[in-house]
Amino acid sequence: MSRGRAGWMRVAGRAVAVVGVVLAVLAVRVVTASESELQHARVLHDRGDIDAAIVHYRRAARWYAPGNPWGTEALAALETLGDEAERTGESERALAAFRAIRAAIMGSRSFYIPYPDRLERANGRIADLMAAGPTPPIDAGRSRAELRADHLRLLRSAGARPRVLWTVVLLVGFASWVGGAFAFAARAIDDEDRLLGPQARVWGTCVLVGFGLWILGMALA
Repeated sequence: MSRGRAGWMRVAGRAVAVVGVVLAVLAVRVVTASESELQHARVLHDRGDIDAAIVHYRRAARWYAPGNPWGTEALAALETLGDEAERTGESERALAAFRAIRAAIMGSRSFYIPYPDRLERANGRIADLMAAGPTPPIDAGRSRAELRADHLRLLRSAGARPRVLWTVVLLVGFASWVGGAFAFAARAIDDEDRLLGPQARVWGTCVLVGFGLWILGMALA
């Protein structure tokens, strides 16, 4: 194997390692935060503090990562709470639970919206409950079916697509983060595995700024 090829393979290995470590840290943070919020919600639920439990179930679900079981469990718990509250005539609590499902899912969207089936069910239940509530004077004389259809249409359209500006910010951040990590491995570390100060500062800053933009875009897209 030529010396040049061996050098590039070493650089590529470092870059992959850097990106892998960053992704692993991020995944661990998301999953552990989600589990912590879920456990807190369960404690509150067992104490009978349902309204506070709903808040923490929503937070657990908001910490989204593909395959995160705690977020899925939190959404299922919210759906169960909504069903129970609706059966017992607690419309406000039922609305809070289904709105928490919607808020968690919509707050987790990026290039796609996760859990589309759960979102559609939550939208339908929110529309049902709002249509069954007191009718404002402006809607006097309209049928419950008409009101439900209007509510459902608004729920489906509100925030249905990621916002273009923040999606661009997300993409730029991701490119800067990953590209900066590769450049850091290639240019900021010499053949003796020593950091080269100026290059390390430049490319390390690129990684940090890119990661921050990616997080911001994920939150607001």
